Amino acid sequence: MKGADQGLTLMEVLVAIALFAVVSVAALALFPTVFRVSGQTQADQAVTIAAKQYMEQARVLYSTQTGFDSGALPSAPASHLGGYTCTAPAATAQAQNTAVTPPLALIKRVTLTCTKPSAPPLTFSLDLGRPDS
Repeated sequence: MKGADQGLTLMEVLVAIALFAVVSVAALALFPTVFRVSGQTQADQAVTIAAKQYMEQARVLYSTQTGFDSGALPSAPASHLGGYTCTAPAATAQAQNTAVTPPLALIKRVTLTCTKPSAPPLTFSLDLGRPDS
């Protein structure tokens, strides 16, 4: 630039446009990744909410001695949770009272495992103690 009343040269404008284009292309390339991560996060959140509800149902079932001793579990959450499929095996005894026959479970672990082909499995566990009365 030679004087105060002259504008930008054609070369300066072209360089500015080229820099803007490079930065714009780099920023736009991130959008598919952001949308994929957002979708995965929504699926994980849906599974976590369903697992919390499942664990709460199990806690309610096991809140009495009869329910605890029966070992019954609620049905696993539906499989429409963002592509995850959840399975709930039987509750396993973690501690037993061997002074009685047959041995009586004092603590049971309820486990829910949710799998999706394109993601690592999610495992949720809850330990429940046998109620006194």
